[in-house]
Amino acid sequence: MHTLSIVSDFVCPWCFIGKTRLDAALDRIPAEDRPTLRYLPFKLNPGMPPEGMKRADYREQKFGSKEKSDELDAQVRQAAEESGIAIHHDKMERTPNTVKAHMLMAMAASLKNEKGDASMVLADLLFNAYFVDGQDIGEDSVLLGLAEKAGLPADVAKAALADEELQSATDNLADGLAGQGVNGVPTLLLDQHFLISGAVPTDDLVRIIPEAIGILQKAASENADAGKT
Repeated sequence: MHTLSIVSDFVCPWCFIGKTRLDAALDRIPAEDRPTLRYLPFKLNPGMPPEGMKRADYREQKFGSKEKSDELDAQVRQAAEESGIAIHHDKMERTPNTVKAHMLMAMAASLKNEKGDASMVLADLLFNAYFVDGQDIGEDSVLLGLAEKAGLPADVAKAALADEELQSATDNLADGLAGQGVNGVPTLLLDQHFLISGAVPTDDLVRIIPEAIGILQKAASENADAGKT
């Protein structure tokens, strides 16, 4: 089984759009040919204070003016609508620090059960909470509410958000990916090999993912044959 790693951040609108397009692509790929998915953390705003900040202030600092911010937001909303989702920038009052969201995702991924990987459900909830409902996904109370919706044990979720070792591991993983050259998201890795970056159109993903899997399978077969000689 091949693994498709999705390097993303939950305050990145293109990650939300890219996930929607990826989901649509996977629905068009035969079940037996679909890779296993996992999320890897990325810090879109590595200098963000732990408590986050007002979105208006953050956007003006990052892009220089409200006018430029509004222009970019309009482009995002159009791309989102074309992918079948609605982003409500008017509801988004704060830009959160997402380290705890990534920590919760890591914990969720470790709790596989008969219903599958809880982190896949949690990812949908995180994106929708921020971009559709305008919730502050840096707040413990918000994250615990989303964890409950994802079916995660309340005590385990609460412990995860206070786990210093988990935070250190999450930070190290995000920093390590950045150090390996992942400098924009979403980025897809197939079996740890760079595949593609950006919110790639669904039709392209339907073609690219099986082709890449085929290349890896061929290479593995050739290496196995070489080892027998």
